Amino acid sequence: MRSSFPDSAQPKDGPPVDIDLAYRKRLIYRAKQRGWLEVDLLLGSWAVDNIMHLSVEECKEFEAILNCETLDIYNMITQQMDIPKVLQTPMMGRLQEYATTSPAGVASPTMYAKLKGKMSN
Repeated sequence: MRSSFPDSAQPKDGPPVDIDLAYRKRLIYRAKQRGWLEVDLLLGSWAVDNIMHLSVEECKEFEAILNCETLDIYNMITQQMDIPKVLQTPMMGRLQEYATTSPAGVASPTMYAKLKGKMSN
């Protein structure tokens, strides 16, 4: 991954892009672009709300989850399959709790419309 970013890539307002910010934005993008609407909404909305506040270790735990197959992620965070030992982390617990309590876990046109704004890039 890049470690420096040219002036032309820097925003006119807001924090300058550095390696940490680029990493976090990449995690958000990967969470929102899984290719399966349910997972895009669950992971993407959680990532938008939380990634910028995570520690580096928590980001790594989240990335390990993102490295799994989309169907497996869905089944793990909705507690429909056993979690591999390597992914039995506090981050997985946070995502599982979010999946059971979040409006994103409720399939309805109204909730989709509310969350759609978080999904645009």
